[in-house]
Amino acid sequence: MNTSIDMEDSQIRVVAYHEIHDVTVNDVYCITPELFLQHLWTMRDAASDTLESLVITFDDGHYSNYQFAAPILESTALRGHFFLPSTWIGNRREFMSWEDVRNLASRGHTIGSHSATHAFLPSCSAAAMYEELAGSRHTLEDRLGAPVTSISMPGGRWNETVLRACALAGYETVYTSEPGFYRPAMDTEQFRTPAVIGRFAIQRRTSLRALSGYAGGDWRTVRRIHSMYQARNGVKRLLGDDAYQKLWSHLFRATPN
Repeated sequence: MNTSIDMEDSQIRVVAYHEIHDVTVNDVYCITPELFLQHLWTMRDAASDTLESLVITFDDGHYSNYQFAAPILESTALRGHFFLPSTWIGNRREFMSWEDVRNLASRGHTIGSHSATHAFLPSCSAAAMYEELAGSRHTLEDRLGAPVTSISMPGGRWNETVLRACALAGYETVYTSEPGFYRPAMDTEQFRTPAVIGRFAIQRRTSLRALSGYAGGDWRTVRRIHSMYQARNGVKRLLGDDAYQKLWSHLFRATPN
């Protein structure tokens, strides 16, 4: 079961960010507050007729999401969707506290899970996967006093086993790193599988033209971005997941995950 909707037919456009810094950081996923604001206005203009289908997400729960991203989003009348590894919150330097997270929720932002420990879920045992998924969701809900029904896949890694586990853990929507991908929720005899929504992971070097085309639903742009994602996945398959992740983190991440 792998039914998906053609990228140009889906109206949902989701982008994924990580960190915002006002100083130079050697991380391909880290951008400045000024550039983030420019990105938001670019996407707003491109998606002006379908603004409700544009979703701005953040992974990992870095404090810069609270310090910079949320106020900038609010200044453009937008709200974000923040995915958090539950064991990182309140326990890691430079990451958000639970008070920060509750404050974000009170201001209209959405909180989702990013697993418990940022583990790559397809590599987990059944018991470990349960804790990563259900344990994280329960912790977030207990801390927020509100339902948490969405999750983004750490490292973009997922498969059908992970998706079934997400359904059993109570998630309704699963976000991946495959730009333009969309698969609606489906009922099976045992449970309802979550909707699967792909995201365009934004880097410092992402052009405004690409961002505008993706947010505006230009199918040529979406196809081109998706082809680049597939090429990167080909390298991952060639090297193997562990070797690829170590190489990627060494070359492009200031704080490897």
